[in-house]
Amino acid sequence: MPTLRRQGRDRVISRLFDAIKDIAASYDIKAIGIGCPGPLDSKKGIVLSPPNLPGWRNVRIKEMVGKRFRVPAAVENDANCAGLGESVAGAGKRASSMVLLTLGTGIGSAIVLEGRLWTGKGGFASELGHVSVDINGPRCECGNRGCIELYASATGVVRRMKKASWSKAALTAEDVFRNAGRGDKKARKIVDETAYYLGCALANIVNALDPELIVLAGGMTRAGRGFVRKAEQIMRKRALRESSRAVKVTVSKLGDDAGLIGAAWRAKEL
Repeated sequence: MPTLRRQGRDRVISRLFDAIKDIAASYDIKAIGIGCPGPLDSKKGIVLSPPNLPGWRNVRIKEMVGKRFRVPAAVENDANCAGLGESVAGAGKRASSMVLLTLGTGIGSAIVLEGRLWTGKGGFASELGHVSVDINGPRCECGNRGCIELYASATGVVRRMKKASWSKAALTAEDVFRNAGRGDKKARKIVDETAYYLGCALANIVNALDPELIVLAGGMTRAGRGFVRKAEQIMRKRALRESSRAVKVTVSKLGDDAGLIGAAWRAKEL
């Protein structure tokens, strides 16, 4: 179901409850796993202030869901859920260390080590979409400047395409990639720049973490293997040779189901 996030917090929560009620009509629910954009406090189940969810601030979603349906609930960053799903049942099933990037409205990420999420001391680790690749770049909704999310997310692709073409027409990242494939020079330039920035971010990840596997997920990975391959080539040129030689880059095997499986796995752990 579309979240309809622009209609506000209460509308989204109402639709969440409706979805759970539909499932509860056919199944005996033992626990509920919720994947939500961060930042959030996964231990307390509080959604703090996600840049991509307008009006959400200190929302006690775990408590709300638990009281409404009288079962335990787990709340986890949605990208962490996707990373956990890929780790237990997808592309990272046999990997000892894995980093996942979701390329969608924003850029989410997850770090999985030996089958367990690395969330850091306070639970806020792996916000790799907000690592800056241009310290003088445009301001991100997180408050920083030049975050990779501004350049390699679907939203960033559309914004840069509109700026390059001076267009106010409705446009999606899929449109940009399609037009690039048809020979549109401006669209091709945007796609190539996006692959370049993504490759730079991947190089930073490889140099910092030396993972066995990087998994790319989200709608933009369906733009074609050529885009992913170009980003991988940039990564291998910019990362330390020893690390870049060993890391494998692939796309999600589970697609949109990765987050569902990961959220269910978190609930299973309760």
